[in-house]
Amino acid sequence: MNKKVVFKCLLMVLVLGLLNPSWGRAADLKKYFAVYGTYLNYGNSEIKEDGYAFTAYGSLGDGLHHGLEAAVSQLHLNYESGYSDLDQTDITLAYTNTGSLHPNLSLRLGGHYISTDDDLTDDGWILFGDLTYFVPYRWNVGLETAYSNYDEVIDLDIFQLSPHAGYFLKLKDYSLYLEARGYYIHIDEEPAGVSMKNYYSFELAATCTRGALSGKLSGWVGQQIFAVKKGGFVVYNLTEKYLGGISGELTYRIKNYLLGITASWNTYKEVESSKVVNQTVVTAFIGFNF
Repeated sequence: MNKKVVFKCLLMVLVLGLLNPSWGRAADLKKYFAVYGTYLNYGNSEIKEDGYAFTAYGSLGDGLHHGLEAAVSQLHLNYESGYSDLDQTDITLAYTNTGSLHPNLSLRLGGHYISTDDDLTDDGWILFGDLTYFVPYRWNVGLETAYSNYDEVIDLDIFQLSPHAGYFLKLKDYSLYLEARGYYIHIDEEPAGVSMKNYYSFELAATCTRGALSGKLSGWVGQQIFAVKKGGFVVYNLTEKYLGGISGELTYRIKNYLLGITASWNTYKEVESSKVVNQTVVTAFIGFNF
């Protein structure tokens, strides 16, 4: 697949979304910006020590039918002596259309580009999409897809299907959102150290909100490799077979500001050493509407 053609097609989708007359006046558009700081630690690894990342995220939309999202992230991983440290830049663009195909349908399309010191996945492209049917504040069901292409070393194509469903509950002063998600990942080639082509996993999440405070817990089990997650904004592009994980998030809204912290723990098998590594990730962020 020609990456320049892919990039032009994605830009065309985003521009057409911006030019759509139903967006309304620019002064009425809802704008959001956030910055994220992340610390990563690797326990029991013979290769990695720790690392950090910084991400800038922005969104623009009319609050009804159209929305644009963009993010730029810079990652640095410190490796053990004898190995070179890794630096990586991720760029993500996405467009969401709600109600044009059907009043209860939401369509989301986007792309993710990776520039990295990792030879296998440098100059990698990911295209993702999601189609969801929803009944507002009651339930939803959808299917998310992703195609990843890494062709710098071998012509590696990865296909991901992720069916998902969510359900809202109202409990006095609390609101509770429950979500279930499955993952199927297929890789057409087997890089060094990888011996499987098909991977399956299952995830559950619960989000509880009361007023300005919101908390989320989630966990997953199974096997994942080269996974595309968080709506296309997080891509696990290194050759690591993940085996499961848990995460928690706490957010608090103060007027136009949103403060939050996320902690997650994942475990994966390290290809170079065959050891099971414990990955701990802590992220703090601040965002604001303007």
